[in-house]
Amino acid sequence: MRLLAVDDDPVVLDLLKLIFKSADLPEVSVTSSAVLALEMLSNPDFEFDGLILDISMPEMSGIELCRLVRRMPRYQHKPILMLTSVMDTASVESAFAAGADDYITKPFDVKDIVARVRVAERMTQKSQPVAMIDRDLCKETDKPGLHQFSIEDPLRIHGAPQLIQPFALGNYLCQLSRRRLDNCVLFAVQLCDIDTLYQTCKTHELARGLHGVVTAVSEVVKCPTMLTAYEGSGILMCITLGSEPPAWPEMEYRVRDAIAAQNLCRDDGTKMCLEVAVGNPITPSASRYQRVNKTFERTRSRVHTRMQSTHAQSEAEADDDDGQISSA
Repeated sequence: MRLLAVDDDPVVLDLLKLIFKSADLPEVSVTSSAVLALEMLSNPDFEFDGLILDISMPEMSGIELCRLVRRMPRYQHKPILMLTSVMDTASVESAFAAGADDYITKPFDVKDIVARVRVAERMTQKSQPVAMIDRDLCKETDKPGLHQFSIEDPLRIHGAPQLIQPFALGNYLCQLSRRRLDNCVLFAVQLCDIDTLYQTCKTHELARGLHGVVTAVSEVVKCPTMLTAYEGSGILMCITLGSEPPAWPEMEYRVRDAIAAQNLCRDDGTKMCLEVAVGNPITPSASRYQRVNKTFERTRSRVHTRMQSTHAQSEAEADDDDGQISSA
């Protein structure tokens, strides 16, 4: 695994090289210039397996560099770790939104560096990168229900606001300090009829519907530091930091209204059924041990319970309507 580290501080670069060598980590190349880093990444004869980028750099921030790197086809799926100072944690969410997968806080501990690089190694060893779908990418060969991914697969949705990969969302939650955890809330949004949408939509139509759901959640919550991830099976995982989401279940009603206002349709003009359930928000587990798995599982359980309740209520209302018709 070949890594490129970019930081304008030569002391940090020297320290990284020393840590990598002493900890038997993968080979690391270094540069103090974001512009030079872009030139190195553009070399067609050499390809890095991952990057470490300092967030605060004078000529170009690490966030902007991350955004430009993600536009390079060869680096769309490579792990990107950000370096940030303890006083600049507010930039972390922006870095993730730009395409980062993880971060390390300076001054860093050797154990932290080793742990996060090992996580990046595991990411590169994954056999299949998360697929990207685009609502504007219509192919003549597209057929309803025929997709290059399964219904359970996580997805990246081109242009969807505040959406990152589930792997990155887990890293973000894992790295939150105890102080920041106190201001953190999670909730999940479930597309109730994802099976029908998957079976009857073309890929770009499914992207259109999912993009609409993510956009509606972003508009309703109105939290600039919110991060979301589509983890498959119609579930959108959401984390807000620093501001409470709207009261529940009012939030669910407002998200439904925001989706309906978009009037999302298939190519033939038929309206998409995009009913959603929103789980009651929770606070994450404080313990770092299995924080991600336990917190995400609780969040899924909340939205699953909500969806069952919504389904039962819909069936009861339908039975009442049938009874009234019969009486008439």
